[in-house]
Amino acid sequence: MRKWWTLLGYEIKYAWLGLRRHLLVSLSAMSAVMVTLFLIVAFLIVGVSVESFSKSVEQDLSIHVVLDPAIQSEEELQSIQEQIESLSQSDHVVFSSKEEELQLMIEEKGEAFQLYEGEENPLGNAFFVYAKDGEQIQELAKKIREIPGVAHVAYGGKSVTGLVALLAKVRTIGIVAIVLLLILSFYLIYNTIRTTIYSRSDDIIIMRQVGAENSFVKRPFEIEGIMISLCGAIIPFGLVAYGYPKLYESLHGYLFARILELVPVHTIIALSGSALIVSAILIGWFASFLAVNKYIREKR
Repeated sequence: MRKWWTLLGYEIKYAWLGLRRHLLVSLSAMSAVMVTLFLIVAFLIVGVSVESFSKSVEQDLSIHVVLDPAIQSEEELQSIQEQIESLSQSDHVVFSSKEEELQLMIEEKGEAFQLYEGEENPLGNAFFVYAKDGEQIQELAKKIREIPGVAHVAYGGKSVTGLVALLAKVRTIGIVAIVLLLILSFYLIYNTIRTTIYSRSDDIIIMRQVGAENSFVKRPFEIEGIMISLCGAIIPFGLVAYGYPKLYESLHGYLFARILELVPVHTIIALSGSALIVSAILIGWFASFLAVNKYIREKR
């Protein structure tokens, strides 16, 4: 165990010396990785926020199903509710009596409609139907219209489906951008480690001539790649940890409207920190691993 720790200490020291000897190349790679990791975490925050907005919007999206005023008995209401609930796109159904419907109309259109309270109420009972997926709301509304006893269906039309589709597109664009930036970070680390390997080819030749195993030769370069990536992740994390709380506070936790609630600060900081650390370690190690393996295969 002690031998293992001693060996690890040597490899970290050798990796650190490699960084110092090729400081300009390492700083250049750190700067480039820093920019790409910052963009990655920015797109990640946007993606998480859009996902949160989508869920918030979809939770509030409902189809207002107004029944024929002639539908009054419990059996008829129960039958229609069961038919709606049986639809695959339906998540849950909330009953709204004609008295509750009148109160909603009074709230929306004014107190003049109070004249219809009591037996003068001409409205029918209704249901508020929530879809499992906001993108299915149009199809669900179409199927509900075909149920006997349904007089009117309203859900916001194209404006609602357009908003859901827009949020889905933004989500997709964010995922594609993150993948492309990860590939760019990988390429930058790969080129940096390859450059340092070729500049230290004499050291590698000497180590192999004295009987050093390939793993002993490769590990310092892998550690060096991880160091470069982790150093490049420090400033992006600092910017997120300082900037996002300020943004959250200035917007009072909401973007434009209360339905677009920002993701809590502690969630964003924890997610950004873990994403930066994990992606930096994986990118740095894998890029270095491939670069040094390629060099060793070429020099056999």
